[in-house]
Amino acid sequence: MCVWADARSRAMYESFGDVITFDTTYLTNAYKMPFAPFVGVNHHGQSILFGCGLISNEDAHTFEWLFKSWLKCMKDQSPSAIITDQDKAIQIAIARVFPASRHRFCLWHIVKKLLEKFRSHARYDEIKSALQKCVYDSLIEHEFEESWSDFLDMYDLHENAWLGSLYSNRHFWVPAYVRDTFWAEMSTTQRSEGMHAFFNDYINSKTTLKQFVDQYDSALRMKVENEAIANFNSFNTVIPCISRYPLEEQFQKVYTIAKFKEVQDEFRGFLYLTTSYFRCVGGRYTYVVADEVRVSHNLIKHAKYSVLVDQDPLDVKCGYKLFEFRGILCRHTLRILALLGKSTVPSKYILDWWRKDIK
Repeated sequence: MCVWADARSRAMYESFGDVITFDTTYLTNAYKMPFAPFVGVNHHGQSILFGCGLISNEDAHTFEWLFKSWLKCMKDQSPSAIITDQDKAIQIAIARVFPASRHRFCLWHIVKKLLEKFRSHARYDEIKSALQKCVYDSLIEHEFEESWSDFLDMYDLHENAWLGSLYSNRHFWVPAYVRDTFWAEMSTTQRSEGMHAFFNDYINSKTTLKQFVDQYDSALRMKVENEAIANFNSFNTVIPCISRYPLEEQFQKVYTIAKFKEVQDEFRGFLYLTTSYFRCVGGRYTYVVADEVRVSHNLIKHAKYSVLVDQDPLDVKCGYKLFEFRGILCRHTLRILALLGKSTVPSKYILDWWRKDIK
């Protein structure tokens, strides 16, 4: 077994190591050993590598050794949040090595398992749609609890062992339970799987261990070059604002191109919002924002979100929790700030993670 983490990976981890994804795969190397990369995301939204390992097997003891070895390379600085699949051995090892880190299961893998678990069920399409609605439309915990109970009643699934296991582990995967944690726009291990595919272009069935290390370095150089191009573009290209709001200009000046475009998507969403003042209690103002969200080509979902505003000092919170979850202020919050005549947002809402000048 072995672990790699070069100087570049360690430096990137200092800036972007709060959130990682971890997954294993069998690359076509001569040793047929599971490849285990530690993957994150940089300020351009690009996948970055914080190191990797080749391991002999996939039990809890091996993962514990791998995590401890990798953590030592990262100066014993544990990530704040980790995304993995539902592997029990990984779960046990994370609890031992990263006890303070928030652990989340890959949501995509869970939804995908619906195919194999309910493929033969006569009401499969209904069950899939109802479960997705239960998971994705519940913004807070008690909404999920009620929706889940109704879902089990509707399809008489109280005795389904798989669903029972999912419910027992709901704090690891249901968005309503994890939206208060920053995940750097990651909710699945697909970035890890994308890294697997990336390395497969460099490795074949005859690759030796030494060749693997050399090819690993070549792959990293390609990643560095892609980041350098994105850095150059962010400093030398100006994406025009799409609105007249000074709020948008604030993000234009400091965010990378990729992240500023995401902010612009939120400003475009103003078209579909209706706002109303609700109440003021103890100096905190509450506004209700009605939104129209396109779920599919023929389906528009109507939703309402509460935006809470404290004026001095300025503090805003939206029930949608996009900022807490992805580090981008949502359209509901930005719309209320614009209505209040705010020309800038407090610096705490300009996330360092997405700045073009981060080192």
